Amino acid sequence: MKNTHGKSFGLLSLFIIFIYGTSILQMGCSKARVTPTPLNAYSPVNSYLQSKQQPEQSFEITQDGPGPIVGLLGTKIWGGKSCLVFPNGDSVSYPFTLKLVELYTPKDMIYYQVPTVSGNNALITGGEIRLRAMKNNTYLLLRPNPCMFQIEMRCANSTPLTAMHAFYGQNQSTPPPFLDNPLTLFTTNTASYTANIQLLGWINCGQLMGTNGGNSSPITFSSTTDDLTNVGIFIYIPSTHSVIQATNQSTIPIAVGTSIKIIAIGINGSGTLYYWNQNTTVTAGASFTITMTQTTDAALTALLNNL
Repeated sequence: MKNTHGKSFGLLSLFIIFIYGTSILQMGCSKARVTPTPLNAYSPVNSYLQSKQQPEQSFEITQDGPGPIVGLLGTKIWGGKSCLVFPNGDSVSYPFTLKLVELYTPKDMIYYQVPTVSGNNALITGGEIRLRAMKNNTYLLLRPNPCMFQIEMRCANSTPLTAMHAFYGQNQSTPPPFLDNPLTLFTTNTASYTANIQLLGWINCGQLMGTNGGNSSPITFSSTTDDLTNVGIFIYIPSTHSVIQATNQSTIPIAVGTSIKIIAIGINGSGTLYYWNQNTTVTAGASFTITMTQTTDAALTALLNNL
């Protein structure tokens, strides 16, 4: 008589072992799939960039004079109290204070995070300044036209360009976006731009950059190694002296065929600096994968100086 019970028991045991072993393998595979490698995290880059900014210069104005007031980087300013008013329209008496920030290099524009952008367009730029007047901790305004201040900005381009006009920031304190004002035209000489400005605050000497007949594309960024949320990503266009900053890892559209330099800057919780850079040409649908590399303040400064 055949022992069918023993055979059945043996088959049942093999079946249980097979099912149990398969479950263990599946659990192992499932665990491997749902445990991704953590991305490198960074602190907000603002504090580091602010520590490298050009200083805001202060000039106490105590009496009328022929001028000009001259900034550390060569900006010249002509203007007096007769063209200034308090926000409520009251006249201003001496003394008052002029405050000036000068941004003429891509490095300084990056440190201040003031991109040369108006709306969704990059600007060809001859430089940026912030000019403010204050009395008793109150920002002063220019009287309505025709009362203006005259400024002369050092030429940030290789040679001065024609048809440059003022793009004004929306308020005196925070960085722009810049708004176009084609009525404020700059005249040029061999090394500078001069204009009679109608508003105080951020002023960009520029003109809209072309879009290559509408053939332009944003640039996007991603990373498999780094969390880019707090990383500052900037694009410099040497031919137009333009600086663009990525927002949410994407830029405004840039003309296809434009030669650009990209720099990403990050700092971790221990204060260690990281960067990534790329020199390239804009193509339709351009996208870059960033892998940050440790660096030093001196090396990063040298890189920005050579943009």
